[in-house]
Amino acid sequence: MKSWQQTVLLGAGFGVAFLLGQAVPNLASAQGRGPVNPPTAAPETVPPETQPKFVYSEESGQSASGNGFVAVTGSYGIGTSVLYLLDTVNRQLAVYEARGGSTEQRRVVLVGARRIDLDLQLRGYNDRSEYEYEQLENLFQKNGRKDAKDAEVKTGLEPGSPSRK
Repeated sequence: MKSWQQTVLLGAGFGVAFLLGQAVPNLASAQGRGPVNPPTAAPETVPPETQPKFVYSEESGQSASGNGFVAVTGSYGIGTSVLYLLDTVNRQLAVYEARGGSTEQRRVVLVGARRIDLDLQLRGYNDRSEYEYEQLENLFQKNGRKDAKDAEVKTGLEPGSPSRK
């Protein structure tokens, strides 16, 4: 056989192999040799009846006051809001949770309530401030005096400090 005939037959063989590969694309993937960049999967679609009816953004917090009441709202999660209602005359706090959505899921629930008059008299509770109250009080009382720089200021986070107990 002449060399030009061998070249033509070899080219024809490669051409047939290429066309066979195009006609049967699953042959390579069946052997675990799929395309280098597999096609992206179609995004999953959620049926409209399972999507939430209301979506509240994080910026939905509002506040209002009047007649001795302060009301502050906010949201957490999808379709869940919170209302803090403060009675400034009687020093009473109430917290409510409101949920939207379908008629079966809608609700308003009292989360908690309490008088806060004694809470407001505490000098500190669960306080992780940089300075303890008494130390700040001493610094303010010594303000302008020469020995004010000698006052030792602590953060209140040292072991054995009153706020750590």
